Amino acid sequence: MPLGCTEFTEFFPLGLCELCESLFIKINTSGGSGFYPMKIAIIGPGALGLLLATSLAGANENTVWLLDHSPERAAAINGKLLLNIDDQEFSVPLPVTSNPEAIGKTDLVLLCVKSMDVAPALQHIAPLFSRNTLLITFQNGIGHIDPVANSTIAPQAAFGVTSQGATLIAPGQVRHGGTGLTKIGFLRPADPHLHQQLNTAALILTASGFETVTVNNIQDHLWGKLLINIGINALTVIHDCPNGKLLDIPEAREALIAAVQEGEKVARTLGIHIENNPVDLTLGVCRTTAANISSMLQDARRKRPTEIDAINGALVEKARKLSLNVPVNEDLIKKVKEIQAHYHG
Repeated sequence: MPLGCTEFTEFFPLGLCELCESLFIKINTSGGSGFYPMKIAIIGPGALGLLLATSLAGANENTVWLLDHSPERAAAINGKLLLNIDDQEFSVPLPVTSNPEAIGKTDLVLLCVKSMDVAPALQHIAPLFSRNTLLITFQNGIGHIDPVANSTIAPQAAFGVTSQGATLIAPGQVRHGGTGLTKIGFLRPADPHLHQQLNTAALILTASGFETVTVNNIQDHLWGKLLINIGINALTVIHDCPNGKLLDIPEAREALIAAVQEGEKVARTLGIHIENNPVDLTLGVCRTTAANISSMLQDARRKRPTEIDAINGALVEKARKLSLNVPVNEDLIKKVKEIQAHYHG
């Protein structure tokens, strides 16, 4: 029996349209090539944005653009992106611009800016959208959910979480830090056409090396990733260490466990489905990404604003509305903000 919907229901619970099913068959029988290309814009030249851009540009016949808010940086890295995998370095001649009108209407937009930059970014990228454009947004934390969900630019946006690891080495240069599953889905029911586009996007991402599945309960997965970020990111900044070192510092390990437990309490009170033990998951991520530098620590080392408000801060805000106490997370926020306050001291 040829490959088809019934064999891949676990990966695409939203179902495959006839076109997407044929693409899935073709991908799985021809090594990931040979299906129609999409015009894709990746927004933000950070670690994840660069990893997505360089991966998608090298797969199939996609037309891929990278959009940067900085004209100077866009000009400097235009056509000169670098992807490091293990000990190999690959040059990717990808077009980079700061002008969304130079790109024009697209099929797919992947928003990879920081949470605090989501609202202005959505206004800036309006020229990329037609009524058929699909937006998938990738941010840490949950602070971006409301700005995206309430946007008139892309009123039926999809949200994504990924376990792919990436480290920004220099402007336009990214190192792939490890593979992992990417999940994408809508917060609420969307048009059938957008569901079809979401499935197609998952196929194209998978063909580019980002194993991707569509899910019906993306909010649960956003919270699952949030709990891991709550336990790791701030503590790597406070102790200025890679993820794995948190396991070797007794006070850091203790704070990690307590912070995640506070987050789990808030999530369950809100009715979020937490499938696995989040403490065990977070400790496991520390082990499997032991050498990784968290995105928050990357920002702190570059003396840039961190996403502490979108991660631990968003949790504290939810907790206050529920009259729940989360003292460990409040302390983590205080310590990270003290570090930020001394950036230029």
